[in-house]
Amino acid sequence: MRRLLTYALSLFAVAACSQLDETEVGSIGRVDEGAVKMSISAPRSVTSAQYDPMQCCCVKIYKYLDSDEGSDVRSRGLVRKYDSLDEMPEQIWLLAGDYAAVVEVGDKTVATTAGKCYAGEADFKVEAGIIGNIEVECKLLSTVVAVVFDETAQKKLPDNAYAMLAVDEEFNISRAQNGDVPSLRFEEDGEGYFMMPDGETTIAWFFHGESEELGTVERSGVIENVKPAVKYTVTFRYSKDPNGMLSFDVGIDESVDEVDDTIAFSPDPTIKGDEGFDITAEQLHTAGSYTYVISALAEISEISLFVDGQRHIVPLADSDEAVKVTRKDGKNYEVTLTDAFFAPLAGGAHEVKIYVADTDGGNGEHSTIFNTQGVLPIGSNYDLWYGTADFTAMVFGDNENTVIEYRDKSNGNWKALETNHAGGNTYKAHTDDFTASTEYEYRLKTGSTVTGATLSVKTPDGEQLPNADFERWSQSGAAYYPYASGDKPFWDTGNPGATTLGESYNLTNKSTDKRPGSDGTYSAYMHSAYPNMIGIGKFAAGNIFVGKFAGTQGTNGLVDFGQPFNFTARPKAMKFWYKNHSGKIDKDGDYRDASGNKVTGQNDLTHIFIALCKWDGPHRVDTRDTKTFFDPRTVEGMVGCGFFETRESCETWTEKRLDITYYSDEKPNFLVVVFTCSAYGDYFTGSTDSWMYVDDVELVYR
Repeated sequence: MRRLLTYALSLFAVAACSQLDETEVGSIGRVDEGAVKMSISAPRSVTSAQYDPMQCCCVKIYKYLDSDEGSDVRSRGLVRKYDSLDEMPEQIWLLAGDYAAVVEVGDKTVATTAGKCYAGEADFKVEAGIIGNIEVECKLLSTVVAVVFDETAQKKLPDNAYAMLAVDEEFNISRAQNGDVPSLRFEEDGEGYFMMPDGETTIAWFFHGESEELGTVERSGVIENVKPAVKYTVTFRYSKDPNGMLSFDVGIDESVDEVDDTIAFSPDPTIKGDEGFDITAEQLHTAGSYTYVISALAEISEISLFVDGQRHIVPLADSDEAVKVTRKDGKNYEVTLTDAFFAPLAGGAHEVKIYVADTDGGNGEHSTIFNTQGVLPIGSNYDLWYGTADFTAMVFGDNENTVIEYRDKSNGNWKALETNHAGGNTYKAHTDDFTASTEYEYRLKTGSTVTGATLSVKTPDGEQLPNADFERWSQSGAAYYPYASGDKPFWDTGNPGATTLGESYNLTNKSTDKRPGSDGTYSAYMHSAYPNMIGIGKFAAGNIFVGKFAGTQGTNGLVDFGQPFNFTARPKAMKFWYKNHSGKIDKDGDYRDASGNKVTGQNDLTHIFIALCKWDGPHRVDTRDTKTFFDPRTVEGMVGCGFFETRESCETWTEKRLDITYYSDEKPNFLVVVFTCSAYGDYFTGSTDSWMYVDDVELVYR
């Protein structure tokens, strides 16, 4: 099947097949020379009225410069060159020796439609006085690319149809049309011939066609690993498949050379809806199924569904209740989405994308928006300080007897909320009973029927007090502090004031006596005392509080009560563990009861409270000025308060819940918590025998 263009080079001595005699030497030159006579002919198969490759002919004669005939690489030098047949003499005289003849015929333009280029070479020997013959077989040098416009493409895309071929890594129409790369244009069937530049192995192809039915269709691709003397055929075909797509086939004509290599470009798989299902239109789903019809020209290798971006691979050989798969054959499938597919979806709009791939590298995808009935995800449409939540549902048609229900998932009691039309298919409902740290379920219900999916939301935990387990402590100077070095202070004590008389007067410190079942190591221990040195001293109450000890004025203290606090939710109570001993009051300072009497001899008063306040800054208490003292239940700016005091001792660890009573709906910004075993400490009154332990303080949100 090889088509070889053969040129015959014949070497003639003056006397054929014989020694030269002396009478003939003068007519041919030196006796150490021989004569080369070259005759060149081309078969009719490569010559036509339009193209004769012999019109472009180049013959080069090289002489080998070394005598090592067995060498793999022998150097040679050019001794003759003829750029056309007209330049060649009838006889070429050469000294005896080893030579090579190199012949090239045909158009050597990089990209041309004129004709093919051929080349060949052969070694020969010139011996003085000896006649010899040599033939040079010239094989095809060009890469041939045939362009075929199939009848189906001509009918489907008849307007302005053309194809282009270019020596490029990928097709770029600007580079091709501007002449930046060698290129050819075809408006009908034809052949192009390429002399590939060094390093170039790719020919890019491009198709353009138009029709009223299909609009403008453009496709491009590449032929890689292009080889010389190989014919590639690019056929543009419109598929005869009912789901017609433009098909591109690139093959190799084996009649040119013994190369077995095929590159096929198939159309992408097609996806459409069955009768009544327009996959390009937005769908309102109430009930029923939707079927995708899928077809390809190659075996289908994958079908996937992306629901709101989440991928689900569809088994090709199996079905389930939600997604039914029908295999017609390896190239044709039907995929049906049933009511069970939509059942777990929230109400609202959902993007469903179907993706299909085949074994020939083709792929296709299509997205459809499905609107479903039911509640929409609540997201962050709640406020845990005010306890409010806003629900939204998608309802098609009549809203009569339609409610949104919700419940705390832990107790199972559904609460029905009346819905209000918010326009279109949207309905809303509101509640004032949402709390932190709770998992809620919610759903849409019409009459006795639940419509759409039942959704859930877990509200976040509310903020907690830092170091509320009293595990972190540090010492600075003589005083101990209820926070680690480097921590931002939140809790404080009266230690900085009491220890002005020495380290032994720390009234509050960590203790290894912790509450039962604690995972920690420490609790907070406080006791009241009467620090005294050289007759100077005052009663000091053991305490720990949220705020800051601001300093001393002589033997008096300045205390800033309260710290800024981010109330992301409304606490219902404060829990803590404690044990205490209320001693008999033995230090009588400035405190007097309502009757104006001293309280000496009475049991000391243990005092615990939490206050949530709307303040511009902390509340400063100056023990020199009783007007700065405050009752957390009545202080200005108080939003909510929990209060506990007792004169009784409780000397075993006990858990206490202190409920918070709210007096305002305003959202607070400061938090005050106080634990003291001597409530009259601001008046320097109390018992030096009073003490208290506190552990694991917690705000309760539900």
